[in-house]
Amino acid sequence: MVNQILRKQKKSEIVQIYCTDNIKKYLQETTLHGLKYLADNSLTIWEKLFFFASFVAALVIVANLISNVYSKWDSTPVIIGISPHPTSILKVPFPAMTLCNMNQVLNSKVANYSEDSLEFDILRFLCFTETEYDDQLANKDNFKNNNLRITDFVIKHAQPCARMLIYCQISSIAYNCSELFREVMTDEGLCCVFNTLHPDFLYKGKYDIIKDLKDDKITKAVNWNPESGYPSKLPEKFYPRPASGTGVSMGVSVILNAELDEYYCSSTNGPGIKISLHNPIETPSVKEAGLTVPLGYETRFRIDAIRSEAVTAIRSIHRNRRQCVFMNEERLLYYKYYTRRNCESECQAAYLYQQCSCIPFNYPLIYNNATICTVKESFCINKANKEWTFVLADNLCLKRCLPGCFDLTFLPDSFSGPLAERNYTIQNSLLRSMPKDEMRKNIAIVHFYYRESVFHGDLKNVYIGLTEFLSNIGGIMGLFMGFSFISVAEIVYFSILRPVFKFVLPRKFQNVSLKKNVQTNPETKT
Repeated sequence: MVNQILRKQKKSEIVQIYCTDNIKKYLQETTLHGLKYLADNSLTIWEKLFFFASFVAALVIVANLISNVYSKWDSTPVIIGISPHPTSILKVPFPAMTLCNMNQVLNSKVANYSEDSLEFDILRFLCFTETEYDDQLANKDNFKNNNLRITDFVIKHAQPCARMLIYCQISSIAYNCSELFREVMTDEGLCCVFNTLHPDFLYKGKYDIIKDLKDDKITKAVNWNPESGYPSKLPEKFYPRPASGTGVSMGVSVILNAELDEYYCSSTNGPGIKISLHNPIETPSVKEAGLTVPLGYETRFRIDAIRSEAVTAIRSIHRNRRQCVFMNEERLLYYKYYTRRNCESECQAAYLYQQCSCIPFNYPLIYNNATICTVKESFCINKANKEWTFVLADNLCLKRCLPGCFDLTFLPDSFSGPLAERNYTIQNSLLRSMPKDEMRKNIAIVHFYYRESVFHGDLKNVYIGLTEFLSNIGGIMGLFMGFSFISVAEIVYFSILRPVFKFVLPRKFQNVSLKKNVQTNPETKT
């Protein structure tokens, strides 16, 4: 028993002595600055304390600087710069444009409806502001039992695109407007849209096409999105169409007839046309973000494209940190392609359906079994829309609607000038044959064109990558402490490998080593 205790004490003393010698040897041979002085027996204790304090001070400074580098790397993982590679306007679609007459319905079609008819209730919904609704109106039998769909009424009574668009031109070539524009329902009523993606490429669920494009059997619909662009093989004529060049002659020009005599009620405080320029894969909010075009004027929209891009390297960064979403990272219910606006539109549609058990005509049908709201649900929809503004901050659905890593938007500048007031010759033959009073009263001429032939996008890139992060840390530690990769190897060797070789390896390997030493040094045997 005593021998066992003595043997354990002897082993502990051997380990302690070995650890002390190992630490001293590490201090003598390490590449870290200042530590070798701690193992120098020729120095006094005060000199050793000086170098030890210097090493600790350097260690504290290094820790503080590294924490700053890490904080910067963690808080700002992505930097937005200017793309070094310009994008040609020939490689992206011309802006999709939605044109809407501010007149909601034609006067000749609705003038005969009496005030106690179901149709007149729809006119109240379309023509009066929300502040003019009250509980008494909502409790009337005509409203409570009115199952008419607003979309059906508007389609039947609003001005069709064939009457509003009387002349269309692309790159100085005249086209039949029905070959370019499709009728759609928006929050501004019945509108005409140009250069959007074909609905088969745009929507997952069912959709109502009021009037599809006229089939010219030459122009083919192709798929496009901001991330992958156009397909590699394209037909000779296709849409969404790219631009042909810059300037008015290479842009899109339309002549619009608002038919002022047919005005029944306006969505604003006067007559005119509302226009929205948007991404071909989005449904615009014309009512909230549309630009107005006055009648009796020629208006030019000079367009600048704004493109967002991202490098592949930022995919490894969590979406909440990089604050953008790639196309394949977020699946929407109704739209095939993700954009922030499409995502927000679906979130609001889900909220309205939760509140009113139907979806308004100007929102995506995110559920297959959902019905489009009728007149009797209009009060519920108006109330839910008002409440929506108060739940924006806490809405979980909206929190996932981050901007797209790849996106395409358009920024127009508009300039207007009055049409001819005197009897002098003008260029367009259609307008020459039109009375000047009629032209100033009903006609609006609009030109859309690019300002520049190329544009530079905003490029999202890694702000501090792994290489830059290691370089910053290595530079700081090398400057203050002489730290390098070999320093890590030294720490691993003296803290792990050397003790393992000394105490953990099997005894037979130690015996083999001892025999070799005896054979090479025969004097030690005697």
